[in-house]
Amino acid sequence: MATLTAREKRVGLHLPIDVSGLDAQGRTFAHSARTLNVSGGGVCFESPRQLSVGSRLAVHIQVPPRLRRHFGGRPVYRVRAVVCRIERASGAPVSKIGARFLEELDA
Repeated sequence: MATLTAREKRVGLHLPIDVSGLDAQGRTFAHSARTLNVSGGGVCFESPRQLSVGSRLAVHIQVPPRLRRHFGGRPVYRVRAVVCRIERASGAPVSKIGARFLEELDA
């Protein structure tokens, strides 16, 4: 997991991802997307949901066989994350969400 002083290298990977949590209005949501980039400490993905910085998420990343060694050999990397960055262009249907990994979830 990344520390506050060290930044881990982001790798542009487009992997299937399932995200769930509470949106900015406090409503439960779940949706599928694709990652834009991944690092050892977090993930960036696009979402049509209105989220807030600080929102807690459950993230499940589908890992292809060739990359599983980087994810502890798991076909699905399950992790709890917190939203730390939101970018939404005016009028855009989706936001870029940056989320920092907090803890791995049991399979």
